[in-house]
Amino acid sequence: MKRYSVLNLLTKAFFIFALIPALLTGGCKPSSADVETALKNYLEKNPQYLDKKIDEVLKKKNMAQQRPPEPTLEELMKKPVAVDLNGAPVEGNPNAPITIVTFSDFQCPFCSRVGPTIKQVMKQYEGKVRYAFRFHPLPFHNNAMSAAKAALAANAQGKFWQMHDALFDGQKDLSDDAIIAMAKKIGLNVNKFKTDWKSDKFDKQIAADLDFSNKNGASGTPAFFINGIPLKGARPLQSFTEIIDKLLEQKGQKPAAAPAGAPGAAPAAAPKPETQPKNG
Repeated sequence: MKRYSVLNLLTKAFFIFALIPALLTGGCKPSSADVETALKNYLEKNPQYLDKKIDEVLKKKNMAQQRPPEPTLEELMKKPVAVDLNGAPVEGNPNAPITIVTFSDFQCPFCSRVGPTIKQVMKQYEGKVRYAFRFHPLPFHNNAMSAAKAALAANAQGKFWQMHDALFDGQKDLSDDAIIAMAKKIGLNVNKFKTDWKSDKFDKQIAADLDFSNKNGASGTPAFFINGIPLKGARPLQSFTEIIDKLLEQKGQKPAAAPAGAPGAAPAAAPKPETQPKNG
């Protein structure tokens, strides 16, 4: 009990709740006095338990304090990551000054969630941004690899983005039957699609995407590189525009104005309070 007195109230509460399951063996609800007595008896008989738990808490706190701070945008811009396209499907102006490369997984709900944000970016920066899609099928998503190969099989027929949208829209069912139905719906030659999809012709490309993303801090999905500047997760529009505007400014170009009705955009006319759009 030598260190019990130094615990603050929150830490005490933590240990009490952690120990209660070990102290209660019956189904009746004990009184607070019963719990306090049982806790004191347990700690008196097992003082090393409390010492061990305090050491664990302090160790975690020290590790958190020693963790280096996240680099600032200015620091990231000084050391962009070299990202090639590796045959990735691309949409947007091929000569755009800004290239966004994503590493994504068709079975990842966060990858699906960020889709509307990407569409907004492409609309707001039309002509100034191109978007490349690379693959990071996560191992614990049992249909992610199959979906990635299906997208590339559709790409072989010039319909990657149609399959891209179909896979994300039908994300809850990416079984073989569901994907074949998608292929029919978007007008693919289904026999050719099946042959390409079930072959190993795309394995090398997907493996290279996986290798790059894992080696460059993009092991989770979605992960983006905006002219080599990393951006992790399903981030809001502002996270993309902040980087893009800085890069355009660096290139001597003006930032694109947000379209009317977009999150953060000024309305064309002052609306009534009840109809004023909410900022995203």
